[in-house]
Amino acid sequence: MKTTPSFLLLLCILSLQPILSQVRIGGGVSIDVNIDIPIPDVVVIGRTPKPPVVITEPRRERPVIHTPTHENYGYGEIQNQNGPYGRQIYQVVQASLEPTNKGIERVIYHLDTGDVLELYIATANPNDYNYHIYNHCDCQQNNRITEVLLNGQYLPLRDGALSLQPRADMFHSVLNLHSVHEGDFNGTVNF
Repeated sequence: MKTTPSFLLLLCILSLQPILSQVRIGGGVSIDVNIDIPIPDVVVIGRTPKPPVVITEPRRERPVIHTPTHENYGYGEIQNQNGPYGRQIYQVVQASLEPTNKGIERVIYHLDTGDVLELYIATANPNDYNYHIYNHCDCQQNNRITEVLLNGQYLPLRDGALSLQPRADMFHSVLNLHSVHEGDFNGTVNF
């Protein structure tokens, strides 16, 4: 009978509690207590605004794009990524397509840093504007990149492609080269 007085005591305590609290006794094994405290929907806290982000690195000036006045003018950029010097972005200031001997042509990109990137290409199909690196086959019937030079030094490539699309009085070129030691060269140049 000891449980009857304790049960009556519990009922008296519950009747004196505010309406927002609950005590559940279930199955004699567990007790669940839930106290509902009213919480306001909106809490306003005075905060100072975040300071604006300040860029400490100077922005690179882009060259002014003009209508080409001669065949050697070029504009666009070539990015060198995953190389030994990190990511570099070169602005192309001059570009040209020049014939050489034995049906080989040379695409020359003069970069804003004074560097020169040269691609030697052989055109087997004049209706195809794409040139590829073929390391493991003698693909004389396909347009191909035969050699790439960076500052006059041979640049060994794993693979790569050049799209040389003619426009009204200029070329639109898309470059995607993956070198063995100097990283990847990607970019779009109009000349």
